[in-house]
Amino acid sequence: MKTTGDQSLVKKINKSIVLETIKNNFPLSRSQISEMTGLNKGTVSSLVNELIAEDLVYEVGPGQSNGGRRPVMLLFNKVAGYAIGVDLGVNYILTVLTNLRGEIVKEHMTSLNQTSFAFIFNTLKQSIQTMIDHTPPSPYGIVGIGIGIRYNR
Repeated sequence: MKTTGDQSLVKKINKSIVLETIKNNFPLSRSQISEMTGLNKGTVSSLVNELIAEDLVYEVGPGQSNGGRRPVMLLFNKVAGYAIGVDLGVNYILTVLTNLRGEIVKEHMTSLNQTSFAFIFNTLKQSIQTMIDHTPPSPYGIVGIGIGIRYNR
């Protein structure tokens, strides 16, 4: 049995491919994206325009040309949103704020000198709030929070 996606699903997949291509290979022109992904230039241009409108991609100016019109180069907007990561250790809480490229913007370490659930939970909430308070303005704000807890057998 074959499974097919509707046009909306195909568009979402193509948009994701274009965004990942720009994110991982910057700066790029629309033409380069078309060559790298195999998508036609019209599709790429339309999807890039949507990504620009969504503040996920921006134009940075003209690139080099081998004749003809110079291409407009594109960059991923790594500050369109932020994520918070938490490492809950045995005697510490390490909290980081990262941009969408995963680069650490702020880091905060708190020692845990008590082991009660209430103390650890309140310290965890305060650590996360510290990162939220230090998040620069962005179109999408905090897009996710991940918490890792070590387990030793």
